[in-house]
Amino acid sequence: MSNQVNPTAPIAEYRREARYPTQDPAELEILPGPSVPISGTVLDVSRSGLRVALSTRISRGEQVQLKLLRSVIFGEVRYCRAAPAGFHAGVKIQDVVPAPGRQNDHIAGDPLVLYAAGKGLSVGEVIEVRQHLAQCETCRARLAALVHRPESS
Repeated sequence: MSNQVNPTAPIAEYRREARYPTQDPAELEILPGPSVPISGTVLDVSRSGLRVALSTRISRGEQVQLKLLRSVIFGEVRYCRAAPAGFHAGVKIQDVVPAPGRQNDHIAGDPLVLYAAGKGLSVGEVIEVRQHLAQCETCRARLAALVHRPESS
């Protein structure tokens, strides 16, 4: 039996936090700036980080700003690896600035259902939901009821 590694085999996932898959456009800038914006796509997001596909390699340790439709994320590049269509960079989230006027709204039914299902929300929406859930007992209870709801027959 051969000890060769199969390059197409899935890599074991050892993450502490669940990843939420997305396909959101983002514009990345290296700070302190100004820098030439780099267009990318956020591939997934967790509570503390995200993975973004880029056409340009960026250096580990760089401080970056990611502009999304609903928020701006500030973070640090943890890695940048070659990928089939360019590079994948992991960014540790340090701060999130949401769109104005949305901080105190309760989470609507549809986004809460999509969040519970683990698909269908944008990166900004996932981050907003997580931040709101950390502060709102009412929405946490609504989410718990969705997650523990018995299946209909």
